[in-house]
Amino acid sequence: MATINGTVSIAPNDLYSSTADRQGGLNPGAMVTDGNTGKKFRYALNGAVALVVGNLLQEPANDTTYANMAVTATAAGERDVNVTNGTATITSKQFEGGTLSVYTAGGIAVADEYTIVSVRGTLTTGGALVVTLDRPLRTAWTTSAKVNMKRSMWSGVIVFPTTQTGVPCGVAVFPVAANEYGWVQTHGECAVLSDGSTFAVGSDLSSGSSTAGAVTVGTAGTTKVRVGAARQVAAAAKGISAFLQID
Repeated sequence: MATINGTVSIAPNDLYSSTADRQGGLNPGAMVTDGNTGKKFRYALNGAVALVVGNLLQEPANDTTYANMAVTATAAGERDVNVTNGTATITSKQFEGGTLSVYTAGGIAVADEYTIVSVRGTLTTGGALVVTLDRPLRTAWTTSAKVNMKRSMWSGVIVFPTTQTGVPCGVAVFPVAANEYGWVQTHGECAVLSDGSTFAVGSDLSSGSSTAGAVTVGTAGTTKVRVGAARQVAAAAKGISAFLQID
């Protein structure tokens, strides 16, 4: 059986630091809640650029090379599965805490999903990956099955770009160094960079600003994603008070 862990406990100062290695065995996406304020934070692996406090963040840009991936036949009950790598060299670190899910059935359940514990094998383009899962396969896989491998939303976070390429995943509360681990906020009272759009107190805030890392006013019928509500009127290039509701 897979293990579902309970509430993560950390020291307050740990929210405002970054480290080169994972701390306490936490995977990207681990959540901690401040019982005094209700604020929620997610453990994140930063991308290649240091974070800027107050910036809205996005998961790593969607990479289609890790969709519809070939597998070898694997018996039910196995936790190690063989998957053919996409078109880039990867590391186990990138995919720890991510998901592997069935895209094309091949005689098994479409959308059967597992958490990735580690990846080894030939990590270069087109290589034979050995992906260790959090629990045994429920049914046997045939070679006609295809799978998706997705990084955790909090593995390789980036400043939210002006052209959206993924899902909003938090707000930076500390300048986490490039390629290091740290915490980002996903719920509760926070300060976040605002763009020059017009909104009042109580307005929906969303992704999709023409300013990288900024929130903008929510607009129905668009690809923008709601991230919370404004507690202060719009002020371009300022850190406004908001109630964050990503989690």
